Amino acid sequence: MAQNRTKLWYLKNLDIFSHLRDEEYRMLDKYSQMKEVRKGDMLYLQGSSDKNIYILKKGAVKITKLTPQGKEIILDICKGGTIFGEMAYMESIERDESAEVIEDGLICVMKKEDFDRMLQMVPGLSIRLTKMIGLRRWKIENKILDLLYSTVEQRLARTLLNLLDDFGLPHEKGYLIKLKLKHSDYADLIASTRETVTATLNKMKRDGLIDVEGKYIVVSSIEGLRKVAAA
Repeated sequence: MAQNRTKLWYLKNLDIFSHLRDEEYRMLDKYSQMKEVRKGDMLYLQGSSDKNIYILKKGAVKITKLTPQGKEIILDICKGGTIFGEMAYMESIERDESAEVIEDGLICVMKKEDFDRMLQMVPGLSIRLTKMIGLRRWKIENKILDLLYSTVEQRLARTLLNLLDDFGLPHEKGYLIKLKLKHSDYADLIASTRETVTATLNKMKRDGLIDVEGKYIVVSSIEGLRKVAAA
C-alpha cells in the first residue's frame, strides 16, 4: 500500500494529470506500473517498435537521436514530472529516438492500449496531451535552428540556462546545476566536440560566468550567461 500511495502522490503532481477525479486517479494507478531505474538503463532504442508511455517521477532521462552519420545528439533531458515516449504512441512508426537514464529515479510505464483507454474515458486529457506534444515539437525544432545558426558559446550558454531552469539549486556561489553531465554530454547537447566544449567552459570560467565543483557546474552569473546567449 505504501508504494501505491507514493505512486499516486507522484501522479497527482504531474500537470497533465492534475485535473483528474479520484476515480480517474485510481484508474491511472491501475494501468501504470512503477519501477526503479538506474543510471545507464536503456528504456527504449531508436528504431524499436516499443509503444509504451513513460512517466518520469524522479531522476533524469536523456532523449537522444543518431544522425545518418552515426553521431549522437541529445534532443532533450527530462526531469521528474515529465511524460516522454509519446511520439511513437501518436504515430504508427518506429521509435525515432532513444531514452537512457542518466540519474537514478522512478518511472511509471503505461501500455498503449491502457493509455488509449485513459484518453477515451477522461475528458480533456487528449487535449492536454496534444498541447504537450506540440510544445515538445516546437522545442526540438527551435533547438535544430539554434544548432544551425548559433555559435558554440551561444549554444552552450542557452543549454546551461535551460538546465538551470529544470535542475538548478541555490548555491553559495550562485546556482548549482544538480545534474552530473560529462563534457561529451554537453557536446552531444549542442552538436559540438568534447574538446571544444571543454575550451568553451574554461573560457566561461575565466570570464566569471560559471564555476566547477566536482562533476557539477555552478552558474555564477545568470545575467552574464544571458548576454552570451543573446549575443
